[in-house]
Order: sequence, then structure tokens, then C-alpha cells
Amino acid sequence: MAKWGQGDPRWIVEERADATNVNNWHWTERDATSWSKSKLEELLVGIVVSNEAGSCEISDLKQVEGEASCNSRKGKLIFFYEWNIKLNWKGK
Repeated sequence: MAKWGQGDPRWIVEERADATNVNNWHWTERDATSWSKSKLEELLVGIVVSNEAGSCEISDLKQVEGEASCNSRKGKLIFFYEWNIKLNWKGK
């Protein structure tokens, strides 16, 4: 910890009477689970993988279990996630 007035000029933290977390400098965490589930379904359903032997299409998400969060520390975003996904698919 630096002495008062001798801190690194990149530090953007200031003494505030209202204790506001300026520019998310201190650790913040937000739940992103519901958004992530929707986004996973949007991205995965309809994907087709094919080659000379045949093709496979993801028809829907059978099971999506897990969690996701978006964290911020010193202005940097950090993402944590853990998912167990089961897909229904059709092949030819």
C-alpha cells in the first residue's frame, strides 16, 4: 500500500463519502446464468455438421445445467462458467 499521495497514477480509486465503486474498480459480480442459457440455445440449435459419411443437426437442448457469472476487478472483465449440456440431434 502506498503512502497518501504517492500512489501509482494509474489508480483511479478515490476517497468517496458515498462509497461508490468508481468504474467497477473493486470486485463486482453479476449472475449471467439466465442470459447464458438463452444464448447457448441461440448459438447451438440448428448447427449442422456434415462430411462425406453423413450429417448431424442439433435439434434442441435437452438439458442445460450450470451457472455463469460476469465479474469485474480493476476495470477488467472476468467470466466464470460451468455447464453440463445434453443435446438432441438428428443424423443422416
